[in-house]
Amino acid sequence: MRKQFPYKLLTQKMFCCRCQRVTEHGIFAREPYSTHGGMEPKIPLLCSCEACQNVIICFSNEFSFGTSVEHADYTKIYGHNRIQPGNWLFFKGGVKPGLVKSCFQTHDKEIYVLTYGGAKDEKVECPKCHVESEVAPGGYRLLPAQSALTLIGDHVYHAIRDMFGVAVGYVNDGEKDKLAVQMEDKSLLFITLPQAIQNLPNAKLSDMTRNKLMQFFPEDSRRVSVTVGQGIVYLDGLVKNLSVKRAIRACVNGMQRVRGCVDFMKISAESYTSDEQIEKAILSLLETPGLKIFNYRVQVEQGRVQVSLDCIREYFPKEIENKIAEFPGVQDLDVKINSIPMDEMENTKVCKELEYELSMNTRLGDSLIRVNYVDEKYLLEGKVHSMIQKQLAMFCVARRVLSTSIENRLRIV
Repeated sequence: MRKQFPYKLLTQKMFCCRCQRVTEHGIFAREPYSTHGGMEPKIPLLCSCEACQNVIICFSNEFSFGTSVEHADYTKIYGHNRIQPGNWLFFKGGVKPGLVKSCFQTHDKEIYVLTYGGAKDEKVECPKCHVESEVAPGGYRLLPAQSALTLIGDHVYHAIRDMFGVAVGYVNDGEKDKLAVQMEDKSLLFITLPQAIQNLPNAKLSDMTRNKLMQFFPEDSRRVSVTVGQGIVYLDGLVKNLSVKRAIRACVNGMQRVRGCVDFMKISAESYTSDEQIEKAILSLLETPGLKIFNYRVQVEQGRVQVSLDCIREYFPKEIENKIAEFPGVQDLDVKINSIPMDEMENTKVCKELEYELSMNTRLGDSLIRVNYVDEKYLLEGKVHSMIQKQLAMFCVARRVLSTSIENRLRIV
């Protein structure tokens, strides 16, 4: 399986069930993602122990990556964090955290006004405490209460033990799924996760997944095999196009009690489609009359497609990505759409007049030419049938706009 995850993202300390201790693990992905700023959820990651090479599958939403995670449900501990209004604040020995409404300082005291969910706010006065260095600036997960919310890599505070630590993974003891935490004294703690987030038995999850796929994909599911383990669904087999592949994966990821889906499905190569044929098909789609898009570029390499385009926000092409995903031969697809409000478009009147003049020119018959003003120049896109027509269109626009720059991207078909 290691070959299926070629891109190393980072190294992180995790608990290894084979080594029975916390070791460095390489975290690998199937694509070159960046963890800075967080990752999209449900992306499968392979975690490989650098001591014994044992591998497990986890998912991006099970890790504390980057800085994109909202720290609304993390708690700051008095004496260990800098406190601001809006933070959850916990005092050691307290029953539960309170939400800080305001905070004040005197020469020797810190005064907090907190709400604990009741009708009356509570005022707390504490000795002044200088926090010079924060181990967890965003706060801590309070254990055992927040064990269900804790992510791998989260800093934690165990209120009963009065001890800090770090979450280092999930384990199963044969009966229950547990959160593994390495405490500050290097001891290991295994906290049983709530029943609501325990993984389903493999046989039950397998039946649920197969029934779901048969319900929504009666034809395609016959060619897809389903394997499950520890709440993870592994899909393999052949599907007819990328659109179906994505839909099946999304269906499984959307099921309750499924940790995530690892997609090994392949697209059927019933008829060979070259990169050039795929590119031409996509460009023909993008040049559909009435489609309000411009500044588009298409790159295809071994069936992996990258498309970037601009559009008028009020005419956003919602189905464009799904349509491209249905094309034969498309193995992977990345579509980036930059939407621009109508009132921010420049020189729209001149562009419309130019398009009309070009459409009425008899020597440009049966062509489709779009004119837009992009990056301080007029951009010609679409299709013509000869180099003479391409040059003629350029000449007609240049005669009208005089000294303004023009970029001619017209295709000859």
